[in-house]
Amino acid sequence: ADSVDIAAAGITPSNSGLCRGFATMHPDYIVQVNNPGQFLRFFVNAPGDTTLVINDGAGHWWCSDDDGGNLNPLIEMNAPVAGQYDIWVGSYQAGANIQGVLGVSELHGAM
Repeated sequence: ADSVDIAAAGITPSNSGLCRGFATMHPDYIVQVNNPGQFLRFFVNAPGDTTLVINDGAGHWWCSDDDGGNLNPLIEMNAPVAGQYDIWVGSYQAGANIQGVLGVSELHGAM
């Protein structure tokens, strides 16, 4: 699959995260959020340098590079909206295929 340079995609994120790295054209995960609480946390635990891009149910973009520490991305949403969340887990370097785990939680401390 061809990779897309996230930095060149022209995404303006809703959060203060950095939109960078390389990902596939289509989302890696699609999550349906039907009844969101007050908080959502998305994070990746991987042995390499990963990035995270989310398009939420309202069409807003969210990005993260190293916000979770140890080169892992972390996105926190207060008052998240309902709807379909398209999620891309990318790699900081082009051509890297890093295996990791995507986590989603309503708990502030989950990693």
